Amino acid sequence: MGHKVSPYALRIGINRNWRSRWFFSKFLPVFLEADYLIRKEIEKAFPRHGIIDVIIERKSLDQCKVEIYAAKPGVIVGKEGQNLKNLYQKLNKVLKPLFEKTKLTYPQLEIAVIEIKKPYLYAPYLAEQVALQIEKGVRTRIAIKNIINKVKEIKEIQGIKVKVSGRIDGATIHRQETLSWGKLPLSKLTADIDYGFKVAMTKYGTIGVKVWLYRGDKKGYLENAPA
Repeated sequence: MGHKVSPYALRIGINRNWRSRWFFSKFLPVFLEADYLIRKEIEKAFPRHGIIDVIIERKSLDQCKVEIYAAKPGVIVGKEGQNLKNLYQKLNKVLKPLFEKTKLTYPQLEIAVIEIKKPYLYAPYLAEQVALQIEKGVRTRIAIKNIINKVKEIKEIQGIKVKVSGRIDGATIHRQETLSWGKLPLSKLTADIDYGFKVAMTKYGTIGVKVWLYRGDKKGYLENAPA
């Protein structure tokens, strides 16, 4: 059995920062579950809206700042901020019972939507684009090639690997389709490896899409690592 390690987790403290930035040892289970619910609700509310990352920061027990990094922030905010207001309501609905049960003060929630101007430099966005094409009926191998050809035009990217697993193109049995281009030094700790995973919903079932992206090396500690 292979010993697989997340490219993100392997590089925390080297060229990656934590996605949840807080530590309250006494109430760890509560806030850990709260973070999970926040990410789950955001993913449910905006499943194909180009969300690249979600950073949660708590400087105190009664404060919570959520940063949503997205390719199209206007779609997430909505007309006159309506989509964002709906998100606040949904989060309050699922989080308040959790804090009431543990008799903790419900933290003040702040959501900021930050635009990513070059989304094709991020693996989660590329994985979402592959999933979108598969859901629209594009053959899996063609969908992967389309993304790889797009990536080849971007000078900041030095390598990519895309793996799709499931009942590909309606096959009766599970199989995998993998294509790669360029360099991908996964075991090199200073390598800037971005990883993304999305699920494509098809009439044959769910299909998993994984993308690894190599954007060169980072020599500085936590250099350019907001997410």
